[in-house]
Amino acid sequence: MRAPGRILILWNLVEDDEYERLRAAGPQKLEWDPSRNVSDVATIAEELDQMASALATAGHAVEIVNIKDDLELLLATIARFEPDAVMNLVEQFGDDPAHEFHVAGLYELLGVPYTGARPSSLALCQRKPRTKAVLRASGLPTAPFFVVSGRVGDDRAPHAHRLRFPVIVKPALADASIGIELDSVVRDQAALEERVAHVLREHKMPVLVEEFIDGREIHCALIASSSSGREPPNPLPLFEMEFEERLGPDGAPLPKIITYGAKWDPTSKDFYSMDGRCPAEDLEPEVVAHIQDVAVRAWQAVGCRDYARIDMRLDGATGEPFILDVNPNPDLADGGAFMQCAVASGRTFAGTLDEIVGFALERGRGRPRRRVPRLA
Repeated sequence: MRAPGRILILWNLVEDDEYERLRAAGPQKLEWDPSRNVSDVATIAEELDQMASALATAGHAVEIVNIKDDLELLLATIARFEPDAVMNLVEQFGDDPAHEFHVAGLYELLGVPYTGARPSSLALCQRKPRTKAVLRASGLPTAPFFVVSGRVGDDRAPHAHRLRFPVIVKPALADASIGIELDSVVRDQAALEERVAHVLREHKMPVLVEEFIDGREIHCALIASSSSGREPPNPLPLFEMEFEERLGPDGAPLPKIITYGAKWDPTSKDFYSMDGRCPAEDLEPEVVAHIQDVAVRAWQAVGCRDYARIDMRLDGATGEPFILDVNPNPDLADGGAFMQCAVASGRTFAGTLDEIVGFALERGRGRPRRRVPRLA
């Protein structure tokens, strides 16, 4: 039995939580369907409190701190609390997602054990084209693609790209479905050029263009089998994202994709157009085994640690899984996709969090701690 420890849950948010604003406004009708109210979504604070309570039931001493883009607060909190492990939920710093891996690097330099992926994996997976290149080099299936860098001379979609339409256009350095809208799936060259220009203008980053895989969307969550990461991880039961059949103004079917609105905006039509199922149904055992094998190999290729989620689509014609995204440190909220997969495996919410924290605690045993510096 693993000894409990002092667990510091760190996260970072400067602006107000939009879900708290919605709740404070009271029940509201959906503009596009006045017969329905906007769904009540758990606030970040509520989700973190659930995590802290779950870890406390396992005997851990837990504290939650929002570092609020304050490096001095981050360092002072670690020095004061002296955690045996940090549950690292910091996804950006200073309004820059690239600092996600810098924060993990800070834990490394301080000798503080922490949950989840190391800086190298976090940095790689934030760069979708590099991730796809690594996956391809490892013999793993990912859709054909090209990148428009936005630099002078490379700021338009080329005509000789050889991709088959439809294609999907994404910001190349963003996650959490940022920049993904129904208009992201385009079916001809003119629409492609317009969408590439839109993403360059709105998101100020390179653009990833890849063939759109029109088929079932399957997510494979994985949890490590040891703290060292040397052994293959354990794939969990598969999660399927199910989409409502919808038609656009022209009568054509709308693409079945997870837009930003579908993921985060409870006032959006997209938010109500999909649901999740775990375990995924009507998949032959050999297909499940193949998807899980691809997920394990993807974990190993990009260097995930402790827990991750690999998102794929099954080609509608061949059934072959194509990797869409590798998500190190996916959302651990109760009821989220990762936790649904964990529960379907026979785990509990509290037990899964304890298992993940336990990996960090094991890595910290006998590890020297460095003095936490004070900022002038």
